[in-house]
Amino acid sequence: MNTRLFAALAALAALTFSAAASAQGYAVVSAGSSKLDVDCTGTTSCDSSGTGFKLLGGYKFQPNMAVELGYFDFGKATASLGAATAENKNSAFGAGIAFHHNISPNWPIVARLGIAQVKTTISGSFPGFGSASDSESNAALYGGLGIGYRLSPTVSIDGTWDFSKSEYGGETGNISVFSVGLTFWF
Repeated sequence: MNTRLFAALAALAALTFSAAASAQGYAVVSAGSSKLDVDCTGTTSCDSSGTGFKLLGGYKFQPNMAVELGYFDFGKATASLGAATAENKNSAFGAGIAFHHNISPNWPIVARLGIAQVKTTISGSFPGFGSASDSESNAALYGGLGIGYRLSPTVSIDGTWDFSKSEYGGETGNISVFSVGLTFWF
């Protein structure tokens, strides 16, 4: 199944799930700086940072524990060697658990852990020879840590670090996004 279609269906399910959850549901949207652990040896230029984002839907089944579904865009890395260019993009759809705790009434923290289907897409081009692209999907653990500040009883602004591993052709690399976003409680 197409990863984007799967992610869209999961997001719809998460929104439906959270809407039905009354005061226990929440949705998270955030964006920020991404980083991919790549080996740039032998390239003339290499940029392993970019922009990533996440969309999550969750449901608290206990005061501090929740289940979540989400889509993560871990950004891309680019490299070149002369006129040849290469790009490595990573995205994931995942499900997991989240531990929520208030360190004070207005300062919530969260730690999440789950399993994700991480898709790594490699593409390259060389003038005169055209371009090519290939992708590989693998299951991997993902995690996240965050702290927020409640703007109101139903909205908080959050800073989070989400991370996982990408894999292509037997090679693995760490992927992460430091982001700022909003959590909406229903």
